[in-house]
Order: sequence, then structure tokens, then C-alpha cells
Amino acid sequence: MATSPDPKSPLTTRPLSEFQKIGHNTYLYTSETFGSNSPLILLFSWNAAAAKHIAKYTASYPRLFPNYRILLIRCDTPDFFRSEPTYQKLLLPAYEVVKEHVQNGGEVLIHSFSNGGANQLVEFSKLWKKREGSVLPSRAQILDSSPGLGGYWKSHRAIYLGLPKTWFFRLFGSVLVHGLLIAIAVFNTLTLRNNVMVEMRRQMNDPDLFDQRAPRVYLYSKKDEVVGDEEVAVHADQAQEKGWVVKKVVFESSPHAGHVREDEGRYWGAVIEAWNGNIGTT
Repeated sequence: MATSPDPKSPLTTRPLSEFQKIGHNTYLYTSETFGSNSPLILLFSWNAAAAKHIAKYTASYPRLFPNYRILLIRCDTPDFFRSEPTYQKLLLPAYEVVKEHVQNGGEVLIHSFSNGGANQLVEFSKLWKKREGSVLPSRAQILDSSPGLGGYWKSHRAIYLGLPKTWFFRLFGSVLVHGLLIAIAVFNTLTLRNNVMVEMRRQMNDPDLFDQRAPRVYLYSKKDEVVGDEEVAVHADQAQEKGWVVKKVVFESSPHAGHVREDEGRYWGAVIEAWNGNIGTT
């Protein structure tokens, strides 16, 4: 059951300092009062997200939910190009945490950001399906700034913004990203493979991977330069047609993965509504 925000949080001192690293890009924070019936927040951050930016979200969750645990899976650009077997190996520590939580009767809230987080989530759900033979169980699912179609220029911007802020990448980063995207396009053409973003979007609406009983909240902006609002809206409508209860929360001017800054109350209010099962179809 959600509670009113508490202005004090142990996660606000240093960005992610309270988290314990348990695997590749995988971090765990457990509150002192965490129990078997407490919520597990399964958080998939956007590509190359800085700790200080992720912490703006991790610091808010303990204000909203008592006795929480947060399992954070971060994303780097190379993660987009890993094979499924490699993904499954790297995601095993996170899988073990979620499995133990579910076996103990706990519930899961899934919160993913951008195409990077959505792609990690899809791979995690495929691992769960392979190991457990069922969809990844969740009480609610939050999709921030995703899923997008991953067009050429939007993909370029997303990858370029995630590069290290060194002189080398400032001078040559754009050219390197162009080379990478062209190489990927040629490879996909020669091997007849679908674009990874197109496949990710399809799998996000696969009832064999995601629990249709969990209401979904799509949070996105009209001014997002990385993932277009129309791309998210179409996916949300498709999810609704397939049986998900969907709420679309559209922001007017917030940047990519920065919607909470435009209206924090509206952002977290939608999360609470989804957790409590109070959202309607909009």
C-alpha cells in the first residue's frame, strides 16, 4: 500500500552509494524493514544513465512504498548488441533475486526507462520464461520514454548522448556512431535480421513474456527528441488491444527520460495508481 512521500530518504546522500553490486550492471538496495510481503522495485535504467540521474528515481521510491527493496539493472551501449546466451548469463544474479522474492510471496513493480531499459527488460523476461516456464510476474509495469522505433537519427542521438564526455568522443564520437549504425544496418540486411528495436517493441507486447494482469503506465513527452510521442502512443494502443489495462501520461515539454522534472506529482501519482490497481484506460 502506498504512503505519502517522506522528504527524508537514505538514498539521497550520495548517488547510489547504498546499493550493493551483485553482478554486471546489477545493484541491490534493501531497506532495514524489508520483509517477504514488501514490494520489489525492478528498475531498468536508460542507456549510459549517470548515477546522479538514476538516484532521482531511486530516492523517490522509498518515500512512496514502505519496506521496499530496489533491484537496479543499468544499461550501457554494448548491451544492445549482446547475444541472448550472453544476456542470460549476465542477468542471472538479478533473476535469482526476483525468483526468491516471488517464491516468498512478494510482489514486483517493473519500471523501465527508454529503449535501453526496455531492451534489458525484454531479455530478462525471456530468461524468466526459459527458466520458470511462465511470464515474468508483476503487479504493475511502468514504461518511461519507451518503446521507440529506433530510427537512424534518433538512434544516433541516443548513442551519442551516452558516450563518455572526453575530448576524443567530443571530436570523433558522432562519426563513430554513424559508422556503428551503418555497420549494423548492413549486418541486418545481409543476415535478414529484424532491427533490434522493432523486435523489442513486438516482444514488449507478447503475452507469453509479460503479465497481462499487470496494468501498464506509459510516461512520455511531446518534446522527446529520442523517442517520439507517437511511437509510444501506438505501442500503448496495441497493448490495450491485446488486453492490457493501459494509462497514457503525456507531458508537454520534458526531455527524454526527464518527465518527472515537469510534474513530479503527476509522474509518481500514476505509479501509485498502477500499483494500487486504480488506473482506467485512457
